[in-house]
Amino acid sequence: MTSFAEKMARPEILELTPYSSGYDDAALENGIRLNANENPWRVGGDGFGDFNRYPPSQPEKLIARLSEIYGVGANNVLVSRGADEAIDLLVRAFCRPNQDAIAIAPPTFGSYATAARLQCARIIEAPLTSDYTFDTKAFVVAVKAEKDLKIAFICSPMSPTGGAISKDELASMCEQLSEIIVAIDEAYIEFSALESMADKLSKLENLVILRTLSKAYGLAGARCGAVLASPDIIAVLQKTIAPYPMTTTSIDIAMRALSPVNKLIVDRNIRKVVEERERVAKALNGSHFVARILPSETNFLFIETNDAPLLKKRLDESAIRVRWLKSRQGDAIRLTIGAPDENDLALAAFGVASERGRSRIGECFRETKETNISVAIDLESADPTAINTGIGYFDHMLEQVARHGGFSLLLTCDGDLEVDTHHTIEDCMLAFGAALRDALGDGRGMARFGAALPMDEARAEVLVDLSGRPFSKFSGDFHAPLLGEYPTEMTSHAFRSLSEALRASIHVSVDGGNDHHKTESCFKALGRALRQATRIESNIIPSTKGVL
Repeated sequence: MTSFAEKMARPEILELTPYSSGYDDAALENGIRLNANENPWRVGGDGFGDFNRYPPSQPEKLIARLSEIYGVGANNVLVSRGADEAIDLLVRAFCRPNQDAIAIAPPTFGSYATAARLQCARIIEAPLTSDYTFDTKAFVVAVKAEKDLKIAFICSPMSPTGGAISKDELASMCEQLSEIIVAIDEAYIEFSALESMADKLSKLENLVILRTLSKAYGLAGARCGAVLASPDIIAVLQKTIAPYPMTTTSIDIAMRALSPVNKLIVDRNIRKVVEERERVAKALNGSHFVARILPSETNFLFIETNDAPLLKKRLDESAIRVRWLKSRQGDAIRLTIGAPDENDLALAAFGVASERGRSRIGECFRETKETNISVAIDLESADPTAINTGIGYFDHMLEQVARHGGFSLLLTCDGDLEVDTHHTIEDCMLAFGAALRDALGDGRGMARFGAALPMDEARAEVLVDLSGRPFSKFSGDFHAPLLGEYPTEMTSHAFRSLSEALRASIHVSVDGGNDHHKTESCFKALGRALRQATRIESNIIPSTKGVL
């Protein structure tokens, strides 16, 4: 029986055989490779990486991870060089030159029309409404009126306008247009409240979803995207895609970014973009250069402007690059949401003052053969705090540091706990110290010194000097060898590791009767001491040397 995908595909595409590199068979992965005309010697020696070997045509581990994240089967995923290649593949595989057509709803992402023109396919337009909303009824009518229309491209959330189309509306449209492919571009969905259409794949054989790691995952330079579709559509696209769409480096970078260890950081970054988007939009409403800002569920704002020549001059003088567009009311720009400092410069060019406070954010990504750790710290925010090292009591101690220190801490570690807890505790403190130092920057304006002495039946004193010179001294002992899975002997070692990575002098003294209370007092006191030492109290480097 002929499948929907086979009915839609160009006949000459169906005659092709998907490329096989000879490495696609997992049984041959570690064999002697004499079948690909590769150079057996690496430039730069063994430390340079396996770049003398071709990458897999469709990397199984990456596909497995993407299928897990997107909630689809591995046979529903095709990896591509960003969403752009996926768009081009769809048009080349299904549109006959000088005969078939695609449908778009302008203003929309330009790659849809570009791919069609390169394929000599016609372009049918059903524009957005006057207020830039998607008119499903008008779009369906326009598509059904056209002969030999193969693909409808819908961007939701929409580019460049930033609006969104509900999941129910998209599903209804797919059902009404069951005789063509409906490609939903979800490039910006992580920044919105929308639900992905991925769970509809099993019910809608004409549905194709485009995803990318360029936006939410910050991997624009790695060029990694994916097509989510029925196995039959994936099979057709596999006949069309280039033999090696992704480089070895891009595959490795994508796998690292998609690691569960980094999920908290990815989610935090998405929240930061959304928060900045709302802050910038609110501030820009006070600018005389702004006529209207459209609601956005993306990482950018679509802004209709007043006095465009003067605004362009001001933006150019500040070396701020934006995408100039034409709206129905005149000139408009698409303003990408950048880092807070970048956004403040953009606001200044619009003649708007920023009300944002100082930003002190630090990160550390540490990967060894023993641990894989991601840490993010925001010294100007008390939330969120989420810690997962696999050692419950240690998680509790790090949470005490963040809570009593008054800063946000996201820390995830995948360590070799099957060996013991030593590497995890040591490396987490090293990564925590490195992230904290990153957040402090050059230390300008901070108090530098901190001391805390919480009292209970246990008594702990922690003295901190963020001097740039590591030194650690720990006085006190413990009688219980373990608190849960946490070895008490690691407490002094944890503070020494922190001192080395933070490049700080840390003195700890503890005594008391209960080892749980004594250990907790040490970490609580550390938090209080860091709260004092990191607070901003001037605008100078706290050292007569002029540098820490």
